[in-house]
Amino acid sequence: MSRRAYAVACGLALAALVATYADHFHNDFHFDDDHTIRNNHFIRDVHNIPRFFVDPKTFSSLPANQSYRPLLTTTLALDYWMAGGLDPRAFHATSFALFALQCAAMLVLYRRLMDRARPHAWNRWIALFAATWYALHAANAETVNYIIARSEILSTLGVVVSLLMFTSKGVARRWGLYAIPAALAVCAKEQGVIAAPLIMLYVALFERELTMGELFQPRNIARLVADTWPVLVACMAILVGGLRLATTFTPGGASRWAYLWTQPFVILHYVYTFVLPVNLSADTDWSPFANPFDDRVVIGLVFVGALLWLGVTAWRRSETRPIAFGIFWFLGALVPTSSIVPFAEVMNDHRVFFPFVGLTLAASWAIALAAFNRKDTVVAVAGVRVRLKPAAILMTACLVVLAAHAYGTHRRNIVWRTEESLWLDVTEKSPQNGRGLMTYGVIQMAKGRYDVADQYFTRALQYAPQYAYLHVNIGVLKGALGDAAEAERHFRAAQQYDPGNPVSYYYYARWLGSVGRVDEAIAFARRALELSPGHAEAQQLLAELQSRPRQPHAPAAAATTPDTPERWIEISLTAYRLGRYQECIDASEKALSLRPDYAEAYNNICAAENAMQRYPQAVAACERAMALRPDFPLARNNLALARSHLTK
Repeated sequence: MSRRAYAVACGLALAALVATYADHFHNDFHFDDDHTIRNNHFIRDVHNIPRFFVDPKTFSSLPANQSYRPLLTTTLALDYWMAGGLDPRAFHATSFALFALQCAAMLVLYRRLMDRARPHAWNRWIALFAATWYALHAANAETVNYIIARSEILSTLGVVVSLLMFTSKGVARRWGLYAIPAALAVCAKEQGVIAAPLIMLYVALFERELTMGELFQPRNIARLVADTWPVLVACMAILVGGLRLATTFTPGGASRWAYLWTQPFVILHYVYTFVLPVNLSADTDWSPFANPFDDRVVIGLVFVGALLWLGVTAWRRSETRPIAFGIFWFLGALVPTSSIVPFAEVMNDHRVFFPFVGLTLAASWAIALAAFNRKDTVVAVAGVRVRLKPAAILMTACLVVLAAHAYGTHRRNIVWRTEESLWLDVTEKSPQNGRGLMTYGVIQMAKGRYDVADQYFTRALQYAPQYAYLHVNIGVLKGALGDAAEAERHFRAAQQYDPGNPVSYYYYARWLGSVGRVDEAIAFARRALELSPGHAEAQQLLAELQSRPRQPHAPAAAATTPDTPERWIEISLTAYRLGRYQECIDASEKALSLRPDYAEAYNNICAAENAMQRYPQAVAACERAMALRPDFPLARNNLALARSHLTK
């Protein structure tokens, strides 16, 4: 009877998961889905799948976002093939199926870890609650609704399955087969490499039962490596190989140290989100803390220290070791985003998906241990003696928690329904997020509400004055309003702020074509494709432009010699945008012959030298620009880029 009741409970948990996410399958593509799915030519042909594993450029149409995630791109290509196009229902169905499979695997893993710590008949029920809690947790809706965040689901699933295979102690462990899902996890997202230290941690805690002091003894480290070397080798080989292939990827962060000392407070925020996920945002407006002595830095460090102390304390006793394992899983899974790589966003709510597997285990087992040691209590209510059973109280509380999360997830599904609903929520929750304000303005511009769009773009400029995408969209808006001069100014500013981004050239080419400057448009469309051969929209635009009647070439430009330094700078910038870097330098030198103290000319030379990988010459030119204009941000950025290559 008990077995049947448990089977029924598992069925109800699955039904609750399906019912909670039933309204999300029609939700739109969002944010990074644009350059990795909608505008990625490579996923439109399943014959490209072998190429995904050797060429990170197939992952995204934006060079700065081209990381090595071939398994993720493979699943996207299969979705496109099965759906016959960009039908979000097919993409969501795959993500949800993988998520449900992950939760089922977590149920088995949780039960196995709990039985290792303290065998008890309740363990399967505790594991079921923990897996269901995670499945319905409102914060995880940020990942399940965000199609490209399938990378989180795939990598987490791979890590969980790898641990399951390892802990089974069967053929999979003897032959090192458990390393396969871990390797696939790394092929989905770099964080999958955490599978290796997690398996080592499992051996140390539950098999060798090492104390914290014994863990760091050289002979014990050697034994742990001997026990787990297949997963170590597989994960590290794929990680290193992927990083070497992804030569164009840039995380976007500025100061590594400011990012690093902000992360302890971010970790505190993530734990708060685990307990009370009431202020979720698809794109937050947090920024790195400028001062390392900021109160929030101190509070965050104290909190992380307390969390580490709790993990070390739980390590000491066999029955509390699942708590230690869960805490160190949580912290370890945050390492790739919290310390190693300074991303443009200091925090994202979808980053907690993988870490929350560990935190859910720790919290659920801590609650269970507290319940194990509680006895029935008799209280008097209105003169009547009532026996309070801890098990009944705990079960009621658990059901309330699950129901609350199911409701919260349902509400987040509604927020993620359309681009407009999602980005309106971002502007309300993160009012200083320039990207969020811009994106909501783009949505209003698409609806013809140009005045509203202009208001949001103006607000966005306050927080992101050098954001290339913002200038592109302002250029689009000004072009739609017939202000050609302002449109061109902003398109050129976008190319200046982010010269390696094909989006700046694509939209400029589209605008040039709309005003009849077809030859120029073709040149810039080609430049976009040089930077990103998989840019589907640029391919379509170029084909359309080339089908138009060609303009006769005007010889005036060749016949007339520019006589002002400003005109030579314009020629220099045009040459740079078209990838003619030596012509850019030559034109800048012409400008300097007319105005020797022209900082912009030195900056253009620096940018062109960087593009040609002549970094000593780039440093020299940018240093001259900075000497003339110490507050020149473009020269400062170009100088930093050149110096970073010199130090490699």
